[in-house]
Amino acid sequence: MSNPCLKCPTNQSCCRELNGLTINYAEYNRHFENKITHLTVSRKGKLFEISSLGNGPCPNWDQQCQVYGNRPMDCDLYPYTMGKIFEGDGEVYATYHSRTECPLTNQLLGPRENAEKLIRNFLENTYGEHCKITVRYDEGAARIYHLARRAASKAKSLLVGDAT
Repeated sequence: MSNPCLKCPTNQSCCRELNGLTINYAEYNRHFENKITHLTVSRKGKLFEISSLGNGPCPNWDQQCQVYGNRPMDCDLYPYTMGKIFEGDGEVYATYHSRTECPLTNQLLGPRENAEKLIRNFLENTYGEHCKITVRYDEGAARIYHLARRAASKAKSLLVGDAT
């Protein structure tokens, strides 16, 4: 399976600085259980949030993703990103967004319907098919903040480029 991220001009910084990956128990067992010494793991209900120690790389990264063909859902979802997930009384509410620093976002970003289906399947596998699941795209104030940061970064690089 071809990994388009290998063409990344920032050397896959998302994989080289694993931070806040949302996984379920099956993904934890399959990909990370034997790599716990490289991670911080927080359990949040039926989900785990993992990060590499010291902002290091994903323990499945060795010049490329070693589990790319069978990677965790949150990795497969990228450049969409899981947001907040709320659990309660047979109901799960999840948000997702596409605010990312990924320079390949425009090429990689698929239809929202595909992202929502991926998230819904993940949540059904995690919470059971009888759980009421709501998935919403987050277009809140954080989007404005992210776009402003991106514009400021581009403006800075243009100014630095003009100075040379």
